[in-house]
Amino acid sequence: MFVVEFTLYHHSFEVLGGSERVAIAVLNTLKSMGFKVKLVTLHIDVEKVKKWDKNFVMPDEIVVKKFPIKFGLYKALFTSMLTRPGNTFSTIGDITNADYSYIHFPWSLTDNLKIINAEDNEPYIKKRKMRTYFLPYKYVHRIFFSKSKSKLLANSTWTGKILELSGYSYEVLYPPVEVEEYLKIKGNRDPKLVLSISRIAPEKNLENLFSVAKALKDFTFVLLGSSGRSKKYLEEVKSISGKLGNVKIVEDFTHDDIVNYLSKAKVYFHPKVNEHFGISIVEAMSAGLIPVVHKSGGAWLDIVKEGKYGFGYSNVEEAVNAIIEASKYENDFRDVTLNFSFDKFKERLSKILAR
Repeated sequence: MFVVEFTLYHHSFEVLGGSERVAIAVLNTLKSMGFKVKLVTLHIDVEKVKKWDKNFVMPDEIVVKKFPIKFGLYKALFTSMLTRPGNTFSTIGDITNADYSYIHFPWSLTDNLKIINAEDNEPYIKKRKMRTYFLPYKYVHRIFFSKSKSKLLANSTWTGKILELSGYSYEVLYPPVEVEEYLKIKGNRDPKLVLSISRIAPEKNLENLFSVAKALKDFTFVLLGSSGRSKKYLEEVKSISGKLGNVKIVEDFTHDDIVNYLSKAKVYFHPKVNEHFGISIVEAMSAGLIPVVHKSGGAWLDIVKEGKYGFGYSNVEEAVNAIIEASKYENDFRDVTLNFSFDKFKERLSKILAR
Protein backbone atom coordinates (compact mmCIF):
# COMPACT_ATOMS: atom_id res chain seq x y z
CA MET A 1 0.00 0.00 0.00
CA PHE A 2 1.35 3.42 -1.04
CA VAL A 3 1.65 5.90 1.86
CA VAL A 4 1.81 9.64 1.14
CA GLU A 5 4.65 11.52 2.85
CA PHE A 6 4.22 14.95 4.44
CA THR A 7 7.15 17.15 5.45
CA LEU A 8 6.70 19.25 8.59
CA TYR A 9 9.02 22.21 9.15
CA HIS A 10 9.58 23.67 12.62
CA HIS A 11 12.65 25.76 13.38
CA SER A 12 13.49 24.44 16.85
CA PHE A 13 12.22 22.53 19.88
CA GLU A 14 14.99 23.96 22.08
CA VAL A 15 12.59 26.24 23.97
CA LEU A 16 9.20 24.59 24.49
CA GLY A 17 6.19 26.88 24.20
CA GLY A 18 3.02 27.59 22.27
CA SER A 19 4.48 27.22 18.78
CA GLU A 20 5.92 23.83 19.72
CA ARG A 21 2.47 22.73 20.95
CA VAL A 22 1.14 23.58 17.50
CA ALA A 23 3.95 21.68 15.75
CA ILE A 24 3.28 18.60 17.90
CA ALA A 25 -0.47 18.82 17.27
CA VAL A 26 0.11 19.07 13.50
CA LEU A 27 2.46 16.07 13.65
CA ASN A 28 -0.11 14.10 15.65
CA THR A 29 -2.89 14.99 13.18
CA LEU A 30 -0.85 14.07 10.11
CA LYS A 31 0.10 10.70 11.61
CA SER A 32 -3.50 9.95 12.63
CA MET A 33 -4.59 10.66 9.04
CA GLY A 34 -2.20 7.97 7.82
CA PHE A 35 0.57 10.15 6.42
CA LYS A 36 4.25 9.29 6.66
CA VAL A 37 5.84 12.36 8.28
CA LYS A 38 9.34 13.77 7.93
CA LEU A 39 10.22 16.46 10.48
CA VAL A 40 12.78 19.10 9.48
CA THR A 41 14.16 21.18 12.37
CA LEU A 42 17.33 22.70 13.80
CA HIS A 43 17.06 21.16 17.26
CA ILE A 44 15.01 18.50 19.02
CA ASP A 45 15.51 16.42 22.16
CA VAL A 46 12.93 13.71 21.58
CA GLU A 47 12.84 12.42 25.16
CA LYS A 48 12.43 15.93 26.55
CA VAL A 49 9.59 16.68 24.12
CA LYS A 50 7.86 13.37 24.92
CA LYS A 51 7.81 14.21 28.63
CA TRP A 52 6.62 17.75 27.95
CA ASP A 53 3.66 16.97 25.67
CA LYS A 54 1.74 13.68 25.82
CA ASN A 55 0.41 14.29 22.29
CA PHE A 56 3.86 13.95 20.73
CA VAL A 57 4.20 11.02 18.34
CA MET A 58 7.40 9.96 16.62
CA PRO A 59 7.76 11.17 13.04
CA ASP A 60 8.92 8.56 10.52
CA GLU A 61 12.07 10.57 9.87
CA ILE A 62 13.79 13.49 11.61
CA VAL A 63 16.18 15.72 9.64
CA VAL A 64 18.24 18.07 11.82
CA LYS A 65 19.82 20.98 9.96
CA LYS A 66 22.74 23.10 11.18
CA PHE A 67 22.66 26.86 11.52
CA PRO A 68 25.44 28.78 13.33
CA ILE A 69 23.55 31.94 14.34
CA LYS A 70 21.91 31.83 17.78
CA PHE A 71 19.15 34.41 17.23
CA GLY A 72 15.73 32.75 17.22
CA LEU A 73 14.22 34.97 14.53
CA TYR A 74 16.99 34.10 12.09
CA LYS A 75 16.80 30.41 12.92
CA ALA A 76 13.16 30.70 11.89
CA LEU A 77 14.13 32.53 8.68
CA PHE A 78 16.74 29.92 7.76
CA THR A 79 14.29 27.05 8.27
CA SER A 80 11.64 28.95 6.30
CA MET A 81 14.07 29.16 3.37
CA LEU A 82 14.20 25.35 3.32
CA THR A 83 10.44 25.06 2.75
CA ARG A 84 9.07 23.87 -0.59
CA PRO A 85 5.57 23.11 -1.91
CA GLY A 86 4.45 19.50 -2.24
CA ASN A 87 2.75 17.92 0.80
CA THR A 88 4.45 20.30 3.21
CA PHE A 89 3.42 22.13 6.37
CA SER A 90 5.23 24.87 8.29
CA THR A 91 4.67 25.78 11.93
CA ILE A 92 7.58 28.23 11.93
CA GLY A 93 5.19 31.13 12.41
CA ASP A 94 5.43 33.37 9.34
CA ILE A 95 4.64 32.98 5.63
CA THR A 96 6.73 30.27 3.95
CA ASN A 97 6.76 28.32 0.69
CA ALA A 98 5.18 25.23 2.26
CA ASP A 99 1.68 24.20 1.14
CA TYR A 100 0.39 25.30 4.55
CA SER A 101 1.91 27.97 6.80
CA TYR A 102 0.67 28.30 10.38
CA ILE A 103 0.95 31.97 11.31
CA HIS A 104 1.70 32.72 14.96
CA PHE A 105 2.56 36.26 13.95
CA PRO A 106 3.75 37.57 10.54
CA TRP A 107 6.98 39.27 11.61
CA SER A 108 7.61 40.15 7.96
CA LEU A 109 4.51 42.39 7.97
CA THR A 110 4.98 44.37 11.20
CA ASP A 111 4.96 47.67 9.27
CA ASN A 112 1.26 47.08 8.65
CA LEU A 113 0.50 47.31 12.37
CA LYS A 114 0.43 51.06 11.74
CA ILE A 115 -2.69 50.58 9.61
CA ILE A 116 -4.63 49.19 12.58
CA ASN A 117 -3.12 51.71 15.06
CA ALA A 118 -1.30 48.93 16.90
CA GLU A 119 2.28 50.15 16.57
CA ASP A 120 2.36 52.24 19.76
CA ASN A 121 2.75 49.21 22.01
CA GLU A 122 5.09 47.17 19.84
CA PRO A 123 8.80 47.46 20.73
CA TYR A 124 9.89 46.11 17.34
CA ILE A 125 8.42 49.27 15.79
CA LYS A 126 9.02 51.82 18.55
CA LYS A 127 12.56 50.91 19.62
CA ARG A 128 15.45 51.53 17.26
CA LYS A 129 17.44 48.47 18.40
CA MET A 130 14.50 46.18 17.76
CA ARG A 131 13.79 47.76 14.35
CA THR A 132 17.43 47.19 13.40
CA TYR A 133 17.19 43.56 14.54
CA PHE A 134 14.10 42.93 12.39
CA LEU A 135 15.17 44.86 9.28
CA PRO A 136 17.37 42.16 7.62
CA TYR A 137 14.68 39.57 8.37
CA LYS A 138 12.01 41.61 6.58
CA TYR A 139 14.28 42.29 3.61
CA VAL A 140 15.31 38.66 3.08
CA HIS A 141 11.78 37.40 3.76
CA ARG A 142 10.40 39.71 1.05
CA ILE A 143 12.90 38.32 -1.48
CA PHE A 144 12.12 34.66 -0.79
CA PHE A 145 8.40 34.67 0.07
CA SER A 146 6.69 37.62 -1.64
CA LYS A 147 5.26 35.23 -4.28
CA SER A 148 4.36 32.44 -1.86
CA LYS A 149 1.23 30.40 -2.70
CA SER A 150 1.03 28.93 0.80
CA LYS A 151 -2.37 28.46 2.43
CA LEU A 152 -2.21 30.62 5.56
CA LEU A 153 -3.69 29.43 8.85
CA ALA A 154 -3.81 32.27 11.39
CA ASN A 155 -3.82 31.67 15.13
CA SER A 156 -6.44 34.41 15.67
CA THR A 157 -8.74 36.85 13.93
CA TRP A 158 -6.37 39.68 14.89
CA THR A 159 -3.37 37.97 13.25
CA GLY A 160 -5.58 37.25 10.24
CA LYS A 161 -6.51 40.92 10.01
CA ILE A 162 -2.86 41.86 9.55
CA LEU A 163 -2.56 39.25 6.78
CA GLU A 164 -5.73 40.53 5.11
CA LEU A 165 -4.55 44.16 5.19
CA SER A 166 -1.33 42.95 3.55
CA GLY A 167 -3.23 41.34 0.68
CA TYR A 168 -3.31 37.72 1.88
CA SER A 169 -6.26 35.41 2.37
CA TYR A 170 -6.32 33.25 5.50
CA GLU A 171 -8.31 30.88 7.67
CA VAL A 172 -8.36 31.01 11.48
CA LEU A 173 -7.15 27.85 13.26
CA TYR A 174 -6.86 28.39 17.00
CA PRO A 175 -3.80 26.80 18.64
CA PRO A 176 -4.39 23.70 20.79
CA VAL A 177 -4.67 24.27 24.54
CA GLU A 178 -4.54 21.46 27.11
CA VAL A 179 -7.76 22.50 28.83
CA GLU A 180 -8.86 19.04 30.00
CA GLU A 181 -6.46 18.90 32.95
CA TYR A 182 -7.28 22.43 34.12
CA LEU A 183 -11.04 21.87 33.85
CA LYS A 184 -10.68 19.47 36.78
CA ILE A 185 -9.16 22.10 39.09
CA LYS A 186 -11.30 23.04 42.08
CA GLY A 187 -10.55 25.10 45.16
CA ASN A 188 -11.55 27.90 47.50
CA ARG A 189 -10.63 31.02 45.58
CA ASP A 190 -9.28 34.21 47.09
CA PRO A 191 -11.13 37.11 45.37
CA LYS A 192 -8.15 39.37 46.02
CA LEU A 193 -5.54 37.05 44.51
CA VAL A 194 -4.69 37.97 40.91
CA LEU A 195 -2.57 35.68 38.72
CA SER A 196 -0.50 36.49 35.61
CA ILE A 197 1.65 34.10 33.58
CA SER A 198 4.25 35.63 31.29
CA ARG A 199 7.77 35.57 29.99
CA ILE A 200 9.70 38.36 31.74
CA ALA A 201 10.54 40.54 28.75
CA PRO A 202 9.96 44.20 27.78
CA GLU A 203 7.51 43.30 24.98
CA LYS A 204 5.15 41.65 27.51
CA ASN A 205 4.01 45.04 28.87
CA LEU A 206 4.54 44.10 32.52
CA GLU A 207 4.33 47.79 33.38
CA ASN A 208 0.54 47.35 33.14
CA LEU A 209 0.70 44.75 35.91
CA PHE A 210 2.78 47.01 38.17
CA SER A 211 0.49 50.00 37.57
CA VAL A 212 -2.65 48.14 38.63
CA ALA A 213 -0.85 46.56 41.59
CA LYS A 214 0.16 50.03 42.75
CA ALA A 215 -3.48 51.13 42.61
CA LEU A 216 -4.87 48.00 44.29
CA LYS A 217 -2.80 47.67 47.45
CA ASP A 218 -5.35 45.37 49.10
CA PHE A 219 -4.93 42.81 46.28
CA THR A 220 -2.06 40.35 45.94
CA PHE A 221 -0.58 39.83 42.47
CA VAL A 222 1.38 36.69 41.53
CA LEU A 223 3.47 36.63 38.37
CA LEU A 224 4.58 33.20 37.19
CA GLY A 225 7.46 34.44 35.07
CA SER A 226 9.72 32.49 32.77
CA SER A 227 13.11 34.14 32.31
CA GLY A 228 13.58 36.23 29.19
CA ARG A 229 16.85 37.05 27.43
CA SER A 230 17.60 40.21 29.41
CA LYS A 231 19.01 39.71 32.92
CA LYS A 232 19.03 43.48 33.35
CA TYR A 233 15.27 43.68 32.71
CA LEU A 234 14.67 40.77 35.08
CA GLU A 235 16.48 42.63 37.85
CA GLU A 236 14.42 45.76 37.10
CA VAL A 237 11.21 43.76 37.39
CA LYS A 238 12.33 42.23 40.70
CA SER A 239 13.23 45.65 42.04
CA ILE A 240 9.85 47.17 41.10
CA SER A 241 7.90 44.25 42.58
CA GLY A 242 9.93 44.42 45.77
CA LYS A 243 9.12 48.13 46.22
CA LEU A 244 5.41 47.57 45.56
CA GLY A 245 5.15 44.89 48.24
CA ASN A 246 2.02 43.21 46.86
CA VAL A 247 3.59 41.55 43.79
CA LYS A 248 5.16 38.12 44.12
CA ILE A 249 7.32 36.80 41.28
CA VAL A 250 7.77 33.05 40.89
CA GLU A 251 10.65 32.59 38.44
CA ASP A 252 10.95 29.59 36.14
CA PHE A 253 7.87 28.04 37.67
CA THR A 254 6.95 24.36 37.60
CA HIS A 255 3.74 22.69 36.47
CA ASP A 256 2.85 22.22 40.15
CA ASP A 257 3.18 25.99 40.65
CA ILE A 258 0.69 26.58 37.83
CA VAL A 259 -1.85 24.13 39.26
CA ASN A 260 -1.38 25.55 42.76
CA TYR A 261 -2.10 29.16 41.79
CA LEU A 262 -4.83 28.24 39.30
CA SER A 263 -6.67 26.59 42.20
CA LYS A 264 -6.31 29.64 44.51
CA ALA A 265 -6.62 32.80 42.39
CA LYS A 266 -9.94 34.31 41.38
CA VAL A 267 -8.75 36.70 38.65
CA TYR A 268 -6.37 36.26 35.73
CA PHE A 269 -4.79 39.53 34.56
CA HIS A 270 -3.06 39.60 31.17
CA PRO A 271 -0.81 42.67 30.80
CA LYS A 272 0.21 42.15 27.16
CA VAL A 273 -1.16 44.59 24.60
CA ASN A 274 -1.90 43.22 21.09
CA GLU A 275 -1.57 39.62 22.25
CA HIS A 276 -1.57 37.48 19.13
CA PHE A 277 -3.66 34.79 20.85
CA GLY A 278 -2.99 34.06 24.55
CA ILE A 279 -2.77 30.38 25.52
CA SER A 280 -2.29 31.18 29.23
CA ILE A 281 -5.61 33.08 29.23
CA VAL A 282 -7.47 30.00 27.98
CA GLU A 283 -5.68 27.80 30.53
CA ALA A 284 -6.70 30.14 33.35
CA MET A 285 -10.31 30.31 32.17
CA SER A 286 -10.49 26.52 31.97
CA ALA A 287 -9.44 26.39 35.64
CA GLY A 288 -12.25 28.79 36.58
CA LEU A 289 -10.43 32.14 36.77
CA ILE A 290 -12.06 35.30 35.42
CA PRO A 291 -9.94 36.90 32.67
CA VAL A 292 -9.06 40.59 32.43
CA VAL A 293 -7.32 41.37 29.13
CA HIS A 294 -6.37 44.40 27.09
CA LYS A 295 -8.96 45.42 24.51
CA SER A 296 -6.72 44.43 21.61
CA GLY A 297 -5.37 41.40 19.81
CA GLY A 298 -6.65 37.85 19.67
CA ALA A 299 -7.12 37.75 23.43
CA TRP A 300 -9.93 40.33 23.20
CA LEU A 301 -11.40 39.36 19.83
CA ASP A 302 -11.21 35.55 19.92
CA ILE A 303 -11.01 34.44 23.57
CA VAL A 304 -12.88 37.02 25.67
CA LYS A 305 -15.07 37.89 22.65
CA GLU A 306 -15.05 41.63 23.36
CA GLY A 307 -16.35 41.24 26.92
CA LYS A 308 -18.73 38.32 26.49
CA TYR A 309 -16.45 35.92 28.39
CA GLY A 310 -14.53 38.22 30.71
CA PHE A 311 -13.42 41.82 31.19
CA GLY A 312 -11.33 44.22 29.14
CA TYR A 313 -9.34 47.42 29.64
CA SER A 314 -7.80 50.17 27.53
CA ASN A 315 -5.90 51.97 30.28
CA VAL A 316 -4.82 51.54 33.91
CA GLU A 317 -8.01 53.00 35.37
CA GLU A 318 -10.15 50.58 33.34
CA ALA A 319 -7.88 47.69 34.32
CA VAL A 320 -8.26 48.52 38.03
CA ASN A 321 -12.05 48.64 37.73
CA ALA A 322 -12.13 45.45 35.64
CA ILE A 323 -10.12 43.54 38.26
CA ILE A 324 -12.45 44.70 41.02
CA GLU A 325 -15.50 43.61 38.99
CA ALA A 326 -13.90 40.28 38.09
CA SER A 327 -13.13 39.60 41.76
CA LYS A 328 -16.89 39.79 42.48
CA TYR A 329 -18.01 37.74 39.47
CA GLU A 330 -19.92 34.63 40.54
CA ASN A 331 -19.82 32.45 37.39
CA ASP A 332 -16.93 31.22 35.27
CA PHE A 333 -16.24 30.51 31.61
CA ARG A 334 -14.87 26.96 31.75
CA ASP A 335 -17.19 25.55 29.07
CA VAL A 336 -16.07 28.16 26.53
CA THR A 337 -12.50 26.88 26.62
CA LEU A 338 -13.45 23.51 25.10
CA ASN A 339 -13.52 25.38 21.78
CA PHE A 340 -9.72 25.67 22.05
CA SER A 341 -8.93 22.07 23.02
CA PHE A 342 -6.41 19.76 21.36
CA ASP A 343 -9.26 17.63 20.01
CA LYS A 344 -10.94 20.67 18.43
CA PHE A 345 -7.65 21.67 16.79
CA LYS A 346 -7.17 18.17 15.43
CA GLU A 347 -10.74 18.00 14.13
CA ARG A 348 -10.48 21.37 12.36
CA LEU A 349 -7.06 20.69 10.86
CA SER A 350 -8.14 17.26 9.60
CA LYS A 351 -11.01 18.91 7.70
CA ILE A 352 -8.67 21.51 6.20
CA LEU A 353 -6.19 18.87 5.03
CA ALA A 354 -8.96 16.66 3.62
CA ARG A 355 -10.28 19.34 1.23
